[in-house]
Amino acid sequence: MKNTKTIISLIIFSIFLISTADAQKISIEEGDLEFFKEVSELNIEYDFSDYGVGKFKTEEAYIEDKKADYNKDEPGKGDLWEEEWHADKENTYQPKFEQLFNLIMLSEGVGIVAGAYTNADYTLILKTTFMEPGYNIGISRKDASINVEMTFIKTDDPENPLAVVTMVKVPGRGGMGGDFDTEYRIGEAYAKAGKELAQYV
Repeated sequence: MKNTKTIISLIIFSIFLISTADAQKISIEEGDLEFFKEVSELNIEYDFSDYGVGKFKTEEAYIEDKKADYNKDEPGKGDLWEEEWHADKENTYQPKFEQLFNLIMLSEGVGIVAGAYTNADYTLILKTTFMEPGYNIGISRKDASINVEMTFIKTDDPENPLAVVTMVKVPGRGGMGGDFDTEYRIGEAYAKAGKELAQYV
């Protein structure tokens, strides 16, 4: 029971932090979101296939640079970092997006849940187009941020998008300056994106 209360408190605190973050730009590039009136389950697919990271035009270039630096300090450290970098997408960023989307929907009494619902009538393809990892070294810091493109389709008709929504410079940060971990900062950006989408629709 105590653990449950702690988890709830952390979620509420996270929502507070996310709601106080700088506003980002969200826009409908194509179609509209009227179809959401028919949605009860929303399948989500994630696309990390082509995006820039920080000053690097591609994720591959960023990984090679970071991996080389880490391996120079300690052989094998860079390879371990690369594994963790990729694992964070499925283990942290995707769950963060879904958790906040579903939590906001629940709090507003909207009967829509999102996640790996492969049999759902509607699917969201969430494509990351840019990622800024940010940093926090105590005396200096920079927020993480992401740019994403959200393409909504009928699951059985993927060639005809119902809507395309973009979010630019979605911020990710922790409270009280305690966001020293890159995974945490970026995770908060995906949580923010999930929250903003839920409120937007």
